[in-house]
Amino acid sequence: MTSIPTSSDPWEVEGRRLAPILDSVSAVVVAAPRMRVAIQHALGLARVQGMRRRVAIADLVGEGELLESLVEGDDPHGLSDSFFYGVSLNKVARPLRDADNVFVMPSGTEPVDVETIYASERWRRLAAGFHQVGALLIVLAKPGTPGFGDLCASIGALLPVGDTAFPVPAGIPLLGPPMAPPSAPPVTPNLVMPATSARARTVADENEGGRRRRLIILGVIGAAVLVALAALWPAVRDRLPILGGAAADTAGLVVPPTPMDSVPRRDSSWRDTLPVDSTGAVRPAERSGTAASAPPAIENPGDSARAAAFAVFVATANTRANALPEAALPKATAPALGAVAVTPVPDGAERWFRLTVGAAERRPAAESLLAKMRSDKLLAAGSIVRVPLALRLDQRVEPSVLATRLAALRSRGLLVYALRQSDGSASLYTGAFESPAQAVPLLDSLRATGLAPVLVYRTGRTF
Repeated sequence: MTSIPTSSDPWEVEGRRLAPILDSVSAVVVAAPRMRVAIQHALGLARVQGMRRRVAIADLVGEGELLESLVEGDDPHGLSDSFFYGVSLNKVARPLRDADNVFVMPSGTEPVDVETIYASERWRRLAAGFHQVGALLIVLAKPGTPGFGDLCASIGALLPVGDTAFPVPAGIPLLGPPMAPPSAPPVTPNLVMPATSARARTVADENEGGRRRRLIILGVIGAAVLVALAALWPAVRDRLPILGGAAADTAGLVVPPTPMDSVPRRDSSWRDTLPVDSTGAVRPAERSGTAASAPPAIENPGDSARAAAFAVFVATANTRANALPEAALPKATAPALGAVAVTPVPDGAERWFRLTVGAAERRPAAESLLAKMRSDKLLAAGSIVRVPLALRLDQRVEPSVLATRLAALRSRGLLVYALRQSDGSASLYTGAFESPAQAVPLLDSLRATGLAPVLVYRTGRTF
């Protein structure tokens, strides 16, 4: 096995010391006000973690001359070329010298410390891909960059490093507080006190014997306490709240999709996008030779100000089955959560499925739902997303027939949710979208089954 290269840099030493806290984590943002500190720290983390699994360091700071000097090859392409021009991440990743399992994804030919890259939904899928293959993604990022909070929420954990604190995004699990590299303990000179008499020597011997006896007693007591804690720990652990250190839970809740840059087979991914008809057969629209529909018009533009726009993001998966609540939230029940939406989200040749929960007109209400899901140990991280649009399947449904109508739609394979309107009736929706263009794949597939959904600002509140 390759040994870890030694380094005298105190921040890389500190990174190696803290590397075990990432053992159960698949993705983490490493950030510091001073970029050299973050880079050295990431190198220490990566070298140790690389002894047992693959590690990739993504440079989102754009000041990685140190990283550039340590990698093999001279290809200038990097993350900016991948996000802006579609260059494969597998092609821009370059191996780190003296570390067989560590790769660096450099910043590339254009600036990367921009909101377009930091706030990209692609980071959620990358983090989930690393989780699937048991690898580790370390993202170097600048605090304060627009989109920094979105990046941390997508990755799922933040490790602040350095000797200078900085504001951290609310609700993001922290793996450790900012800290300075350990300094050498002060050297205390050995003071030799002359013995003035036999009595003084005797007293000194007695004091030494007393100290030894006290140390032995303390050791016995400490061992007993440790045994008791070990016996009681399972019960205590189950009662602990989910705190910032719960990164292992965060990784476990991410639905693992395919690895980064892999494209699902078109036929299989398309079939999974579609509901089944009344006979149980999938009825996809023809794709070959047929262009996707134009983004639909929003039927109720006047309701934009009162849209139930805010929801809790739970997970992203590469199949609809893996994004369903019973797969992503096995401890929860969909009716108890309310407004559960699985939304196909196209990304070039790929199609992903996003699970969101809740529909709130005001952000604080969605934050309250997120806090409750965390306290109920359904989520360790999660985040708030703004998805004001949905496909409406029915409206003005009276309470007396609501259950029957929902059951009929769900029997066709649709994940439908109801929102109560001000007059007491219900509107039935599926999906939760950020834009009209995002609704096109699901809209086309529903029309192929004979349904006539319309794109609307979703309104109302959960039952």
